[in-house]
Amino acid sequence: MANSENIIELIRQKKLFDLKNLISGLLPFDITEIIEPLETGEKVIVLRLLNKETAAEVFSHLEHEDQEEMLVHFSMDRVKEIMEEMDPDDVAELFDELPEKMVKRLMHLLSTEERNIVNRLLGYPEDSAGRLMTPEFIELHKDSSAENAIQTIREIGLDKETIYYSYVVDEKGFLIGIVSLKDLLLAQPATKISEIMTTNFVSVNTTDDQEEVAGVLTKYDLTALPVVDKDKKLVGIITVDDIVDVIHEEATEDFHKMVGIEAPDEPYFSTKFLVLGRKRALWLVILLVMSYFSSIVLKHYSRILEIVIPLAFFIPMLTGTCGNTGMQSATLIIRGLATGEIKGKDIMKILFREIFMGGFLGIILGIFSFVRARFVDIDPFIGIAVGTAVFISVMTANIIGTILPLLLEKLKIDPAISAGPFISTIIDVTSLILYFEIAQVVFHIRIQT
Repeated sequence: MANSENIIELIRQKKLFDLKNLISGLLPFDITEIIEPLETGEKVIVLRLLNKETAAEVFSHLEHEDQEEMLVHFSMDRVKEIMEEMDPDDVAELFDELPEKMVKRLMHLLSTEERNIVNRLLGYPEDSAGRLMTPEFIELHKDSSAENAIQTIREIGLDKETIYYSYVVDEKGFLIGIVSLKDLLLAQPATKISEIMTTNFVSVNTTDDQEEVAGVLTKYDLTALPVVDKDKKLVGIITVDDIVDVIHEEATEDFHKMVGIEAPDEPYFSTKFLVLGRKRALWLVILLVMSYFSSIVLKHYSRILEIVIPLAFFIPMLTGTCGNTGMQSATLIIRGLATGEIKGKDIMKILFREIFMGGFLGIILGIFSFVRARFVDIDPFIGIAVGTAVFISVMTANIIGTILPLLLEKLKIDPAISAGPFISTIIDVTSLILYFEIAQVVFHIRIQT
């Protein structure tokens, strides 16, 4: 069985023929996983043993840092072979990550047509459908017969991204229909494309955000999605394998934001220590400054704690419970926004629903807190203060967790940052203020301002 250790050992023993036989039967993605831990020189040796099609696919799966290092070790002829076999969108993604000087040198290795395609893809906004699409699709005309269409697919299909769907355009390049390979094969040879094509289809614009594109493709359960330019002319397609990468990328980014970390551009072990430290420290400093407000609140209400000392015992329980409640509601809303289940028009409906949910949770947690406080202290007013504070604070935390992501979405800011430490800090301050204000009422304490 092939693994990194076997490959390293064969390279050291210079048994390259055995190594070629070992990797020849593997899938490109499996080869990528196996060679990832290898040194750059060892990766280069492996790719030199592969045919150019497999080498190009393996190379496209590697991290950008590895790609850049390997390009230095390859001959220009080998680089040209690899780039010729890569999809235009993969080449554009590679060039987007490379130093400008290297990109200029590699551009000369491309044909004029390939260079124009890559330049056009790079001209679209980052994270847009235009940057994600590939122009390698099968184009048909409505007056062609099913037999001629199948012959066209046989002739050019090998160089296209997918053969399962073909795109029907008119004389001006406007998309007018889509026809599946299944329909072509089942149709009578003389049947015109216009008779079997689907005219009820969805498409996206080149400037649409890649996250919106992922939502459209997932919603309609498609394997490929046509992309049109501002003039509504067909310029490319986005396939499901591209969207899987986008979903993974967006989910990783949201996950980092929700725990208060700026998402690294590279995998964990490829990210330099100081870069990772800077990204983590930035948010921690922001949250540390925000937590200072909790200290201000405690200092302001310290007179209450001096008079009713047992109130201090329940502060961790209060802030922890409210923080968990707020994160629950925020996570539900963020997920709903990400999947498209929640729309801007649903704000009032969601708000009323979450107010009642906050009240329901507040009653349960408030009663539990009251009972717990009665076990800790014999003074019934302690239980009343704690139980009431938990009830009101949980309701408030639930509302904050609902409103904050919706507000950020309205302001065109990623709502994922509202979850995790960020919302917990806001709720901590809010719940402490409510706690001490309720305690003032229950114990008839006046604080000098």
